[in-house]
Amino acid sequence: MAFNNLPNFNFDYFDQVGTLSNLNVNVSHNQIIMLMYNSSWAGRNDHGSMYHSNIKLLDLSHNNISLIHPGYFRPAEISLTHLYMGYNSLMNCTRDVFGNMPHLQWLDLSYNRIRELDFDAFKNTKQLQLIYLDHNYITDIPQDIFKPIYALRVVDMSHNHLRGLPDNLFYNGGMEKMDVSHNMLLKIPSSSLSSLAALTLCELHLSNNFISTIHSMDLSNKFRSLRYLDISYNYLLRIDDAVFATMPRLAVLDLSHNRDLKVMDKSFMGLENSLIKLGMENVSLSTIPEIRLKYLRELRLGYNELPSIPQELAFNMSNLRMIDLSNNDLTNVPLMTQSLPHLRKLMLSGNPITSLNNNSFDGVNEDLEMLDISNFRLHYFEYGCLDSLPHLRSLKLTAYSHLEHFNIPHLLRHHHNIRELWIEAPQPFTRIIKKGSGANQDIQQVQMGQPTDLAREMEGYLPSKLTNITFSGPQFSSINERILKGMRSPYLYMQFFNTTLKEIPANFFKNMGRVRNISLDIRYNNRMLKKIPNPNTGNVPYLPNSVFLTDLKMSDTDLNCDCDLGWVEFWQRKRRQYICSSQTWTDTVFRTFMNSPCQVYGRHNCDDHDDDLRETRCDNKGGQQLMEALKFDLECGWDNAGCRETFILLITALLMIVFWM
Repeated sequence: MAFNNLPNFNFDYFDQVGTLSNLNVNVSHNQIIMLMYNSSWAGRNDHGSMYHSNIKLLDLSHNNISLIHPGYFRPAEISLTHLYMGYNSLMNCTRDVFGNMPHLQWLDLSYNRIRELDFDAFKNTKQLQLIYLDHNYITDIPQDIFKPIYALRVVDMSHNHLRGLPDNLFYNGGMEKMDVSHNMLLKIPSSSLSSLAALTLCELHLSNNFISTIHSMDLSNKFRSLRYLDISYNYLLRIDDAVFATMPRLAVLDLSHNRDLKVMDKSFMGLENSLIKLGMENVSLSTIPEIRLKYLRELRLGYNELPSIPQELAFNMSNLRMIDLSNNDLTNVPLMTQSLPHLRKLMLSGNPITSLNNNSFDGVNEDLEMLDISNFRLHYFEYGCLDSLPHLRSLKLTAYSHLEHFNIPHLLRHHHNIRELWIEAPQPFTRIIKKGSGANQDIQQVQMGQPTDLAREMEGYLPSKLTNITFSGPQFSSINERILKGMRSPYLYMQFFNTTLKEIPANFFKNMGRVRNISLDIRYNNRMLKKIPNPNTGNVPYLPNSVFLTDLKMSDTDLNCDCDLGWVEFWQRKRRQYICSSQTWTDTVFRTFMNSPCQVYGRHNCDDHDDDLRETRCDNKGGQQLMEALKFDLECGWDNAGCRETFILLITALLMIVFWM
């Protein structure tokens, strides 16, 4: 019953269902303001027993509920195991509402306006395992609120106004994850967990607080099972020697974005045999301390001030699989990357590297799978610079439009294993050219990184295994309709990310090379995009020499809902008929599917796609849902423009026949 205009929800709706049926009820995205007293639990049936609605999962999220009448949930209290109340306007959490659900395991109260929690809010809700209180306005937590709960495993209190947590807040054992990030904590809340609760804790999220110091007492011996610790975006000044040594199983440690952090040479002593991932982004490093972590797999050092990387770093961390050196002061590809025999991912984006030649990546592990060389300040470029990396599967680079004859297909001509390509728009920068010397020296400033529509940069044949392409960056305000003419894979997942495109060219999907099935994703910050032409050049999937849209993601966008977008409704019907798993397999569909080389796609569940259309708005219709506009307004046919073209061709053919006669 989601995505309707229901003003209320009453358990009387299910009186005729019977108690032998377990129900999952979704009433999200409606117009419910309050949940008032239900008549169903007060009435009695013919046998004198109390009415009971056997609902196990109830989703009331994404409404505007600000008031819940005491005892409202009584008809379903015994049966409820999952209750979703996120994205509402609740102000408090009381025992009369949530305190008498003996089998409730999952409670989501996130994204509300809760300021207070009653100390006995969960008094008889003893089987609760996961509780989400994030994105509220909570300033204090009652000390005994979680003591009645014996099976609590996950607690999320992030994005609140907590300044501290009471001692022994989590008293019972079994805790696995605690998230108190995005609050106002001044210290690590180690005393809020009893020794029994801390013994099983695996994840501790403390990012975006006001923690300035870490003492050995804060991370005492009771965190023996902790595997994940995030203290990023705080105000840490110093990491003392061996401060993490009391956590022998710590595998992931994130210290990023502590701007004035000083890391000592022995800060990670005790983690030599456990640490797998280490984050030290944006901690103002100008030199790298001596780090001896022989089992480390991922190291993030981006957004620092590193002019070079010492060679001995590679010998101390010889098992590195991924290293992020983006946005530093590197002017060349570091030599230490040649001494990492297991390296699979290398990120160098945003460094002032001015040249890439045929020897730039010589010595780097030839099994490297992912490389990021975007946002350089290139003055010189050779096409053979990536030839020493034959196993690249993912490449992120900028369309360096200022370089003469820069061409991405030509760059990838020998890379037959490329699956994923991320193309960043060129960013403007100034190049200073000096001519002459002494008093006669002439200094010129040349603007680089001019906008491009990729017509020149994408001309040619792309690798045959390339199936995933992303176009990213606000400098992409237009794209040429033929940039994917060189596609040789029958499948394509295409994404537009943070662009300023106003429309996709009308013939863009008619110039897709060998593509037969396409997925399109425009969800991420394409605010100016208003028009999407019909990608379908065939009425059914898997037809030769035609394109069929298999998936479309465009939630949180505001489009112009007119006849040019009317194709979505008819495409939905075709998709449900041929792709969605809920449809009946007719003989025709079965034969078409089994004889198609694209049958690896299988059958899809289309429920998520419907929700995506409900979350897409019409900019020219006052923010109306696209789904509603498709029902009543956009009766334009499969492709209005295509119909006009067919009509013109038909008239032309008739005139030619008449002329011939």
